[in-house]
Amino acid sequence: MRSLPGKTGKEEKIVPLVVSLVIILDRFTKILILHYVRETESLPVIAGYFHITRVNNTGAAFGIMKHSQGVLIGISVFFILGITAWFVKNRHRPLSPVSYGWALVLAGAVSNAYDRVRYGYVIDFLDFRVWPVFNGADISICTGIFLISLSFFLKERSRA
Repeated sequence: MRSLPGKTGKEEKIVPLVVSLVIILDRFTKILILHYVRETESLPVIAGYFHITRVNNTGAAFGIMKHSQGVLIGISVFFILGITAWFVKNRHRPLSPVSYGWALVLAGAVSNAYDRVRYGYVIDFLDFRVWPVFNGADISICTGIFLISLSFFLKERSRA
């Protein structure tokens, strides 16, 4: 198979690999939580600092828009299609931190959207007691946004 201009054969496989691995890891952890932790049950890992607490989140980040699954699924699909279109449009460019950032955002969005469609809520379980309970997909989305933001900040700073 011939590589796209601007990318090596390995580069072409990295984004789908990153997206797939993040989704698989997030699904695996959520399946474990569904099978072994009851809703609202909290299991201390480091008492008072870190618990595994199952929350069936019918809202978005920080619990906003509770019970708005149709709207939240629509927003998710919009972002999933938009990010996928970005990858198609930029398929000939070499990979960059922005590419990895969008891959992480895409993976998190797909995994949380799967929860919304399959269960009617997102499975959250990482509880640091000072922050709302979240999951691996949320970490992926936040890390991706951080990479994208940092990349743009450094790019702008180098222009100044």
